[in-house]
Amino acid sequence: MGLLRWVYKMAGLVLIQLGAGLMGLVAVILLLPFRKARYLIITRIMNLWGRLCCGVLNIRIHREGSAAKDPRGALIVSNHIGSADIFILAACFNTFFISKSDVQSWPVIGQLAKLGSTIFIDRTQRTQVSGMVRDLTERLRSGFSVALFPEGSATLGHRVEPFKSSAFESVVQAGGAVVPVVIRFEDGENPSVACWPDSMTFMEHMTNILRHSRLDVRVCVLPAVEGELDRRAFAKKSWKLISDKFEGTRNTAVE
Repeated sequence: MGLLRWVYKMAGLVLIQLGAGLMGLVAVILLLPFRKARYLIITRIMNLWGRLCCGVLNIRIHREGSAAKDPRGALIVSNHIGSADIFILAACFNTFFISKSDVQSWPVIGQLAKLGSTIFIDRTQRTQVSGMVRDLTERLRSGFSVALFPEGSATLGHRVEPFKSSAFESVVQAGGAVVPVVIRFEDGENPSVACWPDSMTFMEHMTNILRHSRLDVRVCVLPAVEGELDRRAFAKKSWKLISDKFEGTRNTAVE
């Protein structure tokens, strides 16, 4: 049964990637001179892509909080468990993403990320960090939201690691807001099957998700953080809100 489920879900994911890639390519070609219209269409495609991926993987999102699906000019930040987090945030918001630069070289996924106008960053290169802040500030000022996992890497989901603050500089420069989001998988496993530890390859990680019959995930959208004077204050306050909420949901179950 696990093998059949894997085959069915993998086939579904492949078709979704092909469809999303084709739609993204058409949007880029037809709307190349019209940046704002192109970005608007791409965020809608990303949202559809996220919802379809969650549907095929049978990821059931239980969302809490009243924040809009399309917060304008906001940096959306969340704790990071594994690759499914990207599907989930894309399904919940019309947003772009920030990703590590090495994703660009991944087969298929790298090309899709580029078509999705992902902002790439190599934190070991100072010039790339400043370029990321510049690109991110431009998106926020244009009224688009961008999602980020500021812990810097996936965790085992036992706690929320301190946030790296560089990307929060864009919120200061754009005069925008941060929307903190808590993701907690509630599959009864510790760590969750959705976790991607450093010792596991990407295919091993995805196989765990593909073979699992159903994943329930609690998504808590917290009140926006606004008006801070520097990036470290934005990062610290966002981390505190997410960490406190994460701990508060530790012993509660999705109904």
